[in-house]
Amino acid sequence: MKMKTILVFIAVFIAMFHQHTLAIIPDTIQLGQVEVRAEIQKGVGNLRKEKIDSLTLSSYKTQSLSELVQQNSNVFLKSNGPGGLATASFRGTTANHTLVLWNGFPINGPQLGQVDFSVIPVFFMDYVSLSVGNAGIQRPTGIGGVVLVDNVPEFYAGLGLNVVQSAGSFGSYGTYVSMAYGNTRLSAKTRFFRKVSRNDFDYENTATWPKRQMKQQNASYLDQGFQQEVHVQLQKSILSFVSWNQWNAHNLPPIMTNLERGGDPKEFQKDFFSRNYLSYKRLWEDGKFEFRSSVFVENQNYFLKTTSSIPPFDVVSLIDSHNKSRSWMNSFTLFQKIGIVSLAASLQYDQEEVESVNYHSLEHRQRIGINMSGEMQLSSSLHLQIQSRYDKVVNSRNGFSPFVEIEYHPVWSKSLNFSLSGGKTLRYPTMNDLHWFPGGNNLLVPEEALSANLAAEWKHKSTMLLSKTKVAFYASDIQEWIQWRPTSFRYWVPENVARVFARGLEFQQHVDYAVAKWNLGLKAHYAYTKTTDESPVAQIDNYSGRQLIYIPRHHGNLLIRANRKNLALSLGIELVGQRRTSYNDDQEWYDYLPAYQLLNLSANYNFKQFELGFKINNLLDKSYQAVMWRPMPGRHYEAVISYKFNSKNDLKE
Repeated sequence: MKMKTILVFIAVFIAMFHQHTLAIIPDTIQLGQVEVRAEIQKGVGNLRKEKIDSLTLSSYKTQSLSELVQQNSNVFLKSNGPGGLATASFRGTTANHTLVLWNGFPINGPQLGQVDFSVIPVFFMDYVSLSVGNAGIQRPTGIGGVVLVDNVPEFYAGLGLNVVQSAGSFGSYGTYVSMAYGNTRLSAKTRFFRKVSRNDFDYENTATWPKRQMKQQNASYLDQGFQQEVHVQLQKSILSFVSWNQWNAHNLPPIMTNLERGGDPKEFQKDFFSRNYLSYKRLWEDGKFEFRSSVFVENQNYFLKTTSSIPPFDVVSLIDSHNKSRSWMNSFTLFQKIGIVSLAASLQYDQEEVESVNYHSLEHRQRIGINMSGEMQLSSSLHLQIQSRYDKVVNSRNGFSPFVEIEYHPVWSKSLNFSLSGGKTLRYPTMNDLHWFPGGNNLLVPEEALSANLAAEWKHKSTMLLSKTKVAFYASDIQEWIQWRPTSFRYWVPENVARVFARGLEFQQHVDYAVAKWNLGLKAHYAYTKTTDESPVAQIDNYSGRQLIYIPRHHGNLLIRANRKNLALSLGIELVGQRRTSYNDDQEWYDYLPAYQLLNLSANYNFKQFELGFKINNLLDKSYQAVMWRPMPGRHYEAVISYKFNSKNDLKE
């Protein structure tokens, strides 16, 4: 993407925002009714956190967390296409530096330490938020950022039923069902989904000469699962249990360069996971205690067979890898407010166990984490937060992670907020880094990131306009970065060799505007990211100062909405800049993936208890690749019909 396009993209939205603001700012601003709730502890600073609103969650109910995050935040998603792996990159870091917490527990697998966003259904989530700037101090790993996904109890909700059916291009169908009941003491919800697709779209193969139009083969997938949650509200406490069980079966298509090799290749991956947690929360005046315990089980089977190109198709290579992991995680957290100070202390104890054909034996790991924090309102305009974390991991270096943030609200302007924060975050090696055979390195030490974040926010509210603008500057110095490097023994070994310097700018603009009978909304995100390896090894190998692979310098998106009575329209634009795929400039155009722009349209209409929706994705039929030699679909469609029923029952005991 050319820099000119990016600058025009940002300038247009700033100009639109500025013009509307000047046009309608009155002498006296009338505020609507506001509900104020006191919180025991603020937690992650508002300027480092972005919550996905419930309207957006509802509009993505048939999508995965990958599409939700990619189109509604500054986070870049590296996708291998529909049915393929999709991982998140916060602020110039990699998938291993992105922490995903489900109800407070990390779902990053112990083997790879990353999360496939494409298999997480938005339909199963009630709350989604994204945090940056040392947000990962809550638990190790989140050097880049943290994605929080939670299930929220709905007491007093009565009896509810939600049924959603989708049908789309390439033989894609989805079924989603939710049944819920809530009264004064009980909140129970059962959710089920099933998503299947042939995934046989046409694409342009750029690996052949001349380029050819082809149909993707062996790319079908099936994802299905259910989630059960029960919450019981006692006098001053809440007991909760949630179980999330899912099965994924994905055929993996060959890359473009392998299609002409012939033979009878087969490649697929089958996964099963069961994630279960139990929590008890006790509240009292100005304080609370919370205990959480979880048991996660994951099974994975990866199969690959390649053959000769002529009959009888002799087997050339065969991989049938079975991996099992089990995690038991616990946390004890105490909150207490004393005067103007809010204090919190947390003790965490985790056990991980991995059984793999790629390890010598069954491998275990234990860790203990102690987290302490305090917040204080120093004055009417200054707020201070201090946090420290200590991690003790068996057979690894112990780590201390401090963090401090100060927020400033000028007394002369209630619309302006400023935040300055900094600290250290750790990422421990994955089980594959330590124990893979051959190549695992049990001498690895944790990665250490020193980060700083400066952010500013400006809000404006009037009778017709609600606007919020955020700008953030950040820098992270990540030492002991783990890289897998080739050896003379013809296998790769992970080493603490890289020192990565990530810095950049993030911009957000949210506007809600009411005119006539229309409610208009605009959300714009833009990120400029520069991430380079400044280690001595990079200088010797002559790639120091070059952008890390698959991290675009420019990334942005825009979502425009228009609602009137029962009709809702939306237009989405995504801009992804050029990405480096190799550090070797001798590969010429193979060294980069070109920039691309996508345009998506959707319309929804509500009548009584039904809702009809229609989406057109990639409206301009753009041919592009998000990962080298992995095709992406052109223009495709999805139709959605949903039925929602809710009946308030007698809530009296």
